[in-house]
Amino acid sequence: MVVELQAAARQLLVDGYCLLEDRLPEAQATEMAADFIRMHADAALAGDKHVQPGYETLFGMLNRDDRTWDCAFHPDTVAIARHILGGSCRVVEAACKPNWPGSEGQWPLHVDSAGNFAQVPDVPWMINTIWMLSDFTAENGATLIVPGSHGARLHRPPEDLQPDDTGILAVEGRAGSVLMWHAGVWHGAGSNVSDSDIRVGLNVAYYPRWMNNWVEGGHQPLWPETYGRMPEEYRALCPGKRSRDRDLVYES
Repeated sequence: MVVELQAAARQLLVDGYCLLEDRLPEAQATEMAADFIRMHADAALAGDKHVQPGYETLFGMLNRDDRTWDCAFHPDTVAIARHILGGSCRVVEAACKPNWPGSEGQWPLHVDSAGNFAQVPDVPWMINTIWMLSDFTAENGATLIVPGSHGARLHRPPEDLQPDDTGILAVEGRAGSVLMWHAGVWHGAGSNVSDSDIRVGLNVAYYPRWMNNWVEGGHQPLWPETYGRMPEEYRALCPGKRSRDRDLVYES
């Protein structure tokens, strides 16, 4: 792994996050953002969408648009994920996440995929990412991170954490950049206080083989025809179970 990525991986393990700038061409990122916003308005896709006030998640994006593969299988994010989680880690889902103007974001902050652990592991159980398909700013709801908080090994942040806590960082970046974080770090989408700026992100998570990622609510399986179109190096990062029906491959 090149020196820059080694430094990013070290920062991720120590601070709980790292930012890789300009990994997609800005024009491609912004074009994807515009197209994905139109998908969120498609009533036919409502069954794969999770809606919070002003903040939405559309699952199954690996099947819906092959451009998401440029993110999910990007050599830099894959190299960091494999360095931390092991060579057999996998990509399970890609989900589009627009943060609309007026959104209050995600509060309280949270950790990812820790709810089913009796004790939060002392090793990473997921490396999460959000690709910035639009510019991320403090005004339009950039992801909030509490650096180093993954070291607390908590299922959730303490209840007395306040939105104005000086330890909370809004991670800003240009369209085409990607934020990576340790699943245990306290984080969430910020409030979008802009007048008209839609913050669009593509969420891709990397899991080790031992993680039972089937418990993730809303995740959609990879379609067989999607898998069939993928290059062999991409297939190696995908789960073994594929279907058009979530209930056939996801445990209850």
